[in-house]
Amino acid sequence: MVGDNVGAVDGLVDRFGRRVTYLRLSVTDRCNFRCVYCMPAEGVKLCPSKDLLTFEEIRVVVETLASHGVRRVRVTGGEPLVRKQLPELIASLKAIEGIDEVVMTTNGYLLGRDAVALREAGLDGLTVSLDSLQADRFSKMSRGGSLERVLESMELASQAGFERIKINAVVIRGFNDDEVLDMIEWSLERGHLLRLIEFMPIGADTFWSDGNDNGCVPAAEMQAVIGTRWAMEPLGMKTGAGPARYWGLKGPASPDGQGRVGIISAVTQCFCDSCNRIRLTPQGGLRACLADDSEVDLRAVLRGGEGPEGVYKAVARSLWGKAESHSFDLEGGAVTMKQMVSIGG
Repeated sequence: MVGDNVGAVDGLVDRFGRRVTYLRLSVTDRCNFRCVYCMPAEGVKLCPSKDLLTFEEIRVVVETLASHGVRRVRVTGGEPLVRKQLPELIASLKAIEGIDEVVMTTNGYLLGRDAVALREAGLDGLTVSLDSLQADRFSKMSRGGSLERVLESMELASQAGFERIKINAVVIRGFNDDEVLDMIEWSLERGHLLRLIEFMPIGADTFWSDGNDNGCVPAAEMQAVIGTRWAMEPLGMKTGAGPARYWGLKGPASPDGQGRVGIISAVTQCFCDSCNRIRLTPQGGLRACLADDSEVDLRAVLRGGEGPEGVYKAVARSLWGKAESHSFDLEGGAVTMKQMVSIGG
């Protein structure tokens, strides 16, 4: 059977030679926002707490992956800060041999409350989802979020020692595509690193599946808009460990050309050939690809007593079945029916 020889492979490598070094770890499917690209307006059916991986189970998975080459962990949700005692988990992950960096993506609403504790736990970096700088528009896109509170929390995080906060903005035509230039300049002025994300066909009953597939603003169009205000120097993916392609910018708020902006172009400029990531859902589902609903149940492996070796073999087999490329495109419905909030951002 395909994958029977995976135990002989050095590290976590798929059939196409792509080596996994990066885990996106979702710790909850709960969120205090209802963003239009992430879940339906009514929310989603939540997983009972007993079905979530415990911190101890998460540590076993991460220790196992670290022993086979994973070096970076990004903690996500849902909204990760709604999970109780999250700083304790961060400290635990930071103590694992082989893990070089632990970072987190958050909507920022609770960040001010926990920023100091997260820094003391050793969290290396923060990414805040921020789709608009207009309060009414931000509230509409997040279905009730407070821009003022998020910005206040980011300031508190900066004071706690998170010096260069990354910002993720999902660009949706007709919602916030007219803010691209303003968001870049705002980020440059504050020393943040903005990444613009193409709207992706993920999840049933989201804004995309409601017939708004033309909401995707292609990366090439974003680049053309950015080029009207800044001279752009292509930097590729070398600036970060994730999927963004970066440009150096020379112009407003970056006269020396040291400013940066990233674009994550999963739909129109596929980066599957350089994929180094796997995802773990809050319930222990291991996804080798964001666009593939196939998951390996690591919770069953752990609670079945198979231990680290069973975890490794399950992950390696999942990788061996990973497709060469996903099937995102601009036509038809969502590629994956599972909501982004349940997969992990």
